[in-house]
Amino acid sequence: MAVRPTQQATFAQIQRGLEANFLRLSRAQEQTATGKRIVRPSDDPVGASLSLAYKRQIAVAERYRTAVDGARVMLDTGSSLLQDAGGLLAEARATLLTAMNGTQSADDRKLLGNSIKLIRDRMLELANARTGNRYLFGGAATSTSPFEETTSAGVKTVRYQGASQSQQVLVGLESRIDVTLPGDEIFAAKARTGTSFAGLTGVANGMSADQGVGYAYLTARHDSTTALALGGGIALAAGGANDTILGVHNFVVDPVTNTARLGAGPDVRLPAAGSPALASVRLTNEHGAEVHLDFSAWNGAAVNGTLSGSGSISLDGTNFTPITLTETDLQLMADGGQTVLHLDTTGMHRAGVELVTFSGTVNVFDVLQGIVDDLENDDGLDARELRNRLDVWLGELDRNHENLQIATGELGSLSSRATSLSTSFEDEQLAVRGLLSGVEDVDFSQVALDMTRAEQTLQLTQATSSRLLQSSLLNFLR
Repeated sequence: MAVRPTQQATFAQIQRGLEANFLRLSRAQEQTATGKRIVRPSDDPVGASLSLAYKRQIAVAERYRTAVDGARVMLDTGSSLLQDAGGLLAEARATLLTAMNGTQSADDRKLLGNSIKLIRDRMLELANARTGNRYLFGGAATSTSPFEETTSAGVKTVRYQGASQSQQVLVGLESRIDVTLPGDEIFAAKARTGTSFAGLTGVANGMSADQGVGYAYLTARHDSTTALALGGGIALAAGGANDTILGVHNFVVDPVTNTARLGAGPDVRLPAAGSPALASVRLTNEHGAEVHLDFSAWNGAAVNGTLSGSGSISLDGTNFTPITLTETDLQLMADGGQTVLHLDTTGMHRAGVELVTFSGTVNVFDVLQGIVDDLENDDGLDARELRNRLDVWLGELDRNHENLQIATGELGSLSSRATSLSTSFEDEQLAVRGLLSGVEDVDFSQVALDMTRAEQTLQLTQATSSRLLQSSLLNFLR
């Protein structure tokens, strides 16, 4: 018996066909509009999983690239600032060499010192520079000023308050890159080589190790002068209050040449008889130690006598220890025990303010401040003594300049590495985006063909369906 499909079955079959063709056409149109082969996970579960993995990889690379680009900005900014600082130190060195020229007057040196003071202030500004709200040279401590001015034992200094660890950014699962260098490695790098003295008083290093950073001033004070043998009516002027001799010194008066001499110092011609200047004749020895003698009552006799000066010494300018000239390891302390000196006083020959440097530890700001102070010459140094001090500062200035140049090179190297990393992350993103496109994106030529086929199939289906649904009474009578 022939089986005849019912009208309802025919209609259901036609509906399923139309829906399937509409779905194919709608999908092709959606892909054309979005440009994506996978619009929802159900379109291709495996492809959707790969797409998510690729997107995560692109996001991670973008995060690292953004961090590296931020690091590169800080590195380039820091490098630029250090180049400016290097230029300032070169200018300071040239100014110092000019000041060391023997043709400069005291006023000239003070003007040159003022120029170096301006350089120091600008250097401090550069060292405390910020980018955004972060200090560049504070190491890992980015929220507080890394360098701070202080005064200790009457000496104006700058101390590093930042961290010794570098600021870093994450550029991989276990990879980091420095975004700058700690300020103490740039402006206050230390390479301790010992304790040195400018050579004013004759004090030397003791037997024990010293402790301290930067520089200090050692004050050797003249307390009294004793005339062991003068004779000829010669006396101490003002009781020796203005003398600077320490220890025993030979004293000679030659009436034939009408001169007097202290130790191996220069011969000093005595004023004419009756001159008020006879009341205080200043003699200096080969080390610059002074004695003031009263020749008002001199009887014209030759004198070969001896003078002895006693004194005391202090590191903090307040607490003085008597000088016996026999100590080979005299200990002095300052700053609550942070600075400790051990001195050999056996060769001391004069009083005065002695510059003490803990060589290799003086930061660039203190070097510049020391130069400024000495060019102002409040200690009354003569040309030779001042030159000795400035020689010390020149050595420390060159060391700090070299450290600055090394740091500039390191920042440049870090910047090059950051640039290389940024390029690598960009290349990685480009490669992964290509893989993602291969999974997600449509082939427009193929989808256009699919859409055309779907439209034609739908039209054919609609036409066929229309013929099938044209039923009459004859269809049921057969």
